[in-house]
Amino acid sequence: MSPAEAVDYGTTGPAVASFGHVRTVESPLTVVAERLRQAIEASGLWVLHEIDPQAIVARAGYMIDSTRQILFFHPDLMARLLRADPAALLEAPLKFAVMSLPQGGVSIRWLDPATAFARYSHPELDALGKELTAICETIAAKVVA
Repeated sequence: MSPAEAVDYGTTGPAVASFGHVRTVESPLTVVAERLRQAIEASGLWVLHEIDPQAIVARAGYMIDSTRQILFFHPDLMARLLRADPAALLEAPLKFAVMSLPQGGVSIRWLDPATAFARYSHPELDALGKELTAICETIAAKVVA
């Protein structure tokens, strides 16, 4: 078996600022991920799944820094979404990405729900997106505090 190929991360482009958010914290990834799960649940949402991209890419012979993706949502939100426009199912669940950074620290990244739901031009989805944006900001603030 050949040694794993290390993946050097590229530079984040400026376009992400229009649809994504990032916060950085100086704690180990395992601690940040646990705080994030706790903050999600404290907000009344459900943690649905956690993905370990580091383990997945290792199976294909690549090596990346510690990374987790935490998927979350709530059945009540799903019902609201589907009543408004079933095509918006593609926007759920929401996800936080937690990444150990090569220069140190851990980043928490997420897509802006308000931006995603606004694409449907539906007043109920606009309201849901804004509500979820505020919830995501609150969750992230609890983790980096």
